[in-house]
Amino acid sequence: MSINALRTSTDGQEQSPHAEGHPAPEAPAFAFHGGPINILIVDDEPKNLTVLETVLDDPGYRLVRAESADQALLALVVEEFALLILDIRMPGMTGFELAQMIKERKKTAAVPIIFLTAYFNEDQHVLEGYGTGAVDYLHKPVNATILRSKVAVFADLYNKSRECGMANRALLAEVTERRRAEEQLRALNETLEMHVTERTEALAMTSTALNEVGERYRLLFDGSLDAIFSLGTDGRFAAANPAALRLTGRTFEELKTVRFLDLFAIDQREAAESAFLAANCRECFTMHTTAINATGDRCHLFISGSPAIVEGEVVGVSCIAHDITDRIQLEMQLREQAAELSEMHRRKDEFLAMLSHELRSPLAAIANAVQLLALQRESENQIQEQARSIIQRQMRQLQHLVDDLLEVARITTGRVQLRLEPIAVGGIVEVAVETVRALIEQRRHELTVSMPPEPIRLHADAARLEQVIVNLLTNAAKYTDEGGQIWLTVEKERDECVLRVRDTGVGITPALLPRIFDLFTQADRSLDRSQGGLGIGLALVQRLTELHGGKVEASSVLGQGSEFVVRLPTLPTEMPQPTSFVTGTRELTTRSLRILVVDDNVDTALGISILLKASGHDVRTAFDGPTALQAAFDHRPDLMLLDIGLPGLNGYEVAKRIRQDPVLGNITLVASTGYGQDADRQNVLQAGFNHHLVKPARFEQLQEILATVPKSDFMPTEREE
Repeated sequence: MSINALRTSTDGQEQSPHAEGHPAPEAPAFAFHGGPINILIVDDEPKNLTVLETVLDDPGYRLVRAESADQALLALVVEEFALLILDIRMPGMTGFELAQMIKERKKTAAVPIIFLTAYFNEDQHVLEGYGTGAVDYLHKPVNATILRSKVAVFADLYNKSRECGMANRALLAEVTERRRAEEQLRALNETLEMHVTERTEALAMTSTALNEVGERYRLLFDGSLDAIFSLGTDGRFAAANPAALRLTGRTFEELKTVRFLDLFAIDQREAAESAFLAANCRECFTMHTTAINATGDRCHLFISGSPAIVEGEVVGVSCIAHDITDRIQLEMQLREQAAELSEMHRRKDEFLAMLSHELRSPLAAIANAVQLLALQRESENQIQEQARSIIQRQMRQLQHLVDDLLEVARITTGRVQLRLEPIAVGGIVEVAVETVRALIEQRRHELTVSMPPEPIRLHADAARLEQVIVNLLTNAAKYTDEGGQIWLTVEKERDECVLRVRDTGVGITPALLPRIFDLFTQADRSLDRSQGGLGIGLALVQRLTELHGGKVEASSVLGQGSEFVVRLPTLPTEMPQPTSFVTGTRELTTRSLRILVVDDNVDTALGISILLKASGHDVRTAFDGPTALQAAFDHRPDLMLLDIGLPGLNGYEVAKRIRQDPVLGNITLVASTGYGQDADRQNVLQAGFNHHLVKPARFEQLQEILATVPKSDFMPTEREE
């Protein structure tokens, strides 16, 4: 029979079939609230088991049947029992042997055993039963009352043991909980002590830091070069650092007797009072003001202030005052120096303009004289021709130097404004080559110009870019021995226009090459410098190139030549550009015009008059402003060539008066002047002039203007010889 076949004798529990339908008696007084106790009854006779179940039928018991030793051992393995009632005589294993095995197992050694027997009555058997660990030894037939009494005792003992165990476990749990609580308390105490220690250390560090901050504040307060002070709400001083005492010229005791407003000049007190009231209304303020110290000396101050707020209430004003007297004086000095510098620049500009005028006027006279000599070329002898050629070359050189000097002056002062427009490089190169052709032919150089097949367009100032190319070609011509070679190459590399000017000249020394674009830098004087200038041509090239957003580089081998490379940003290719060009002289239609030449330089006026008369024009002259006006009213010229710097009335006044006259208002007015800056051109146009020529102007330029002048029908009755 397996353990699953075991039955119990209580409702809802395992029970023997023999106990079915048997009414359960009332629970005994000793019934344990924890539930019925387990009692194992072992007998190989089922009827004996039934008898035991009947005798021990009680709600406080749970009877488990076993009909052999094996079943009993299996039950003991599965469950815990309060009592074992064991028959001694059983097949296979006697009760004594089973009891012996039960006592040998640690789990079941404490289970009480009551032996029941009908055969073993001798004392030796009783002793053997007790020897195996039994607690009682009963003979069959068993007295039911005695059996129930003994079982009740062991049941009560088991219950008490179970209660004690539970109490012990509860006590152990309580002890464990206490120990855990004590451990937690100990840990909390340790944590608290650690926190107290850390807090103490933190407070100590904070105290140290506060002391350091306080010390630093004291050092800052005492050592500050700026005046630091605090005011009460009444405007009287509550604290002041040494700088404030030095600034006011008072001791702190003296300072406490005055008010904040008392420190300021009378005209500054209203502003100071407004600032103080603003601070008392929780606003910060800054102010520049003038204060007066105890000795009556004035000082300029920059004061910043803010409200001092304690627990939400304004208790005063904190201020910092910085003495800016030295700065104000320095600013005044700087303004005076700036005014002086501006005046110097103005005087310099006036000087340069005057220098230009004074240099260009005699140049104009020389140019006219050279032009007159050219008219008599057939009657010239060799010496006269050489003299005229020398004068012409030196005049052009001097004119070039004057132009460069004025140009670099404008660039270095930042007063050059480019007139940028889309232009074709080919046209600029053509004009530049024609400009220097005379110099190149004079020195018998071979000039090779190479242009790309595709047009190259730039966003540039045509006149300035022409000046760059002219200066580079002129530089190459001057520093190349007669009969040398010069190459001008124009290429497009990616989005750049690259202009290269290369020569077979004397070259540049390695020491000079890094400074070749510096103003007034010239080549080694040991070289041939007979054609040298002021050293400003290449400086102009660099500055004008950079104004166009480009760059210029130089390379050279001494004795073999130099190369200058200009790189400029390009525009998309849209305009046609020639790959070669031929220059020539423009044919001008010659018509007889009435012309009035006005210039205070008699040589200039007479020279241009002779040239104009030789061209078939009716020419009169005047040498000052009033005479020019009178001559214009008397002879009504078709064109007036007016100098600007005239005595009596300058050229601007003469032009304005002519434009105001209803009869003379249509006269073509041409300004001929040594003043050639952009502002001068603007002034000329505003004064009513039609054209502006800078001395010495080429006679061809004047002829081009004459070709456009309409001829009037007025015929004067008198002519000036």
